[in-house]
Amino acid sequence: MKKLLKVLLPPFIGFCLYFIAIRYSSHYFNLNIGQIGTGSLDGFMAYYRYALPLLFIVAILTQLLIVVPIWNKVLTKSASARFWAIFSFVFVCFMMAGALSYPIWDKVTSVHHLLKVFLFMSAVQLIYWLINFVALIIIE
Repeated sequence: MKKLLKVLLPPFIGFCLYFIAIRYSSHYFNLNIGQIGTGSLDGFMAYYRYALPLLFIVAILTQLLIVVPIWNKVLTKSASARFWAIFSFVFVCFMMAGALSYPIWDKVTSVHHLLKVFLFMSAVQLIYWLINFVALIIIE
């Protein structure tokens, strides 16, 4: 039962909080599928709104196949190993944010826009994973 909770509950909490933030935003009813990929907050919200079921399935599979096994191994490690695991994880989040931000970025706009999209993507990922890990800590 505990393993099932570790797999289902953290993504559910994270997705519920994002859903509430997007659903009760003043922009929610103005979102359309054509805004996806614009590199704006509305584009991200539209993508999240229309792809929510698929994203949730991916989150559960990621939790089951990657996060929980690594979480169980890191719990038995020393404090320095935990530090390096957290450092590596944040580095991977920044790499993924860069990998997502660059294709969204329109080269006609300034590099400032690329940095803004990168920081936004980084914040979204880090907040989701912080919620996820806090839920895992509570479950333990």
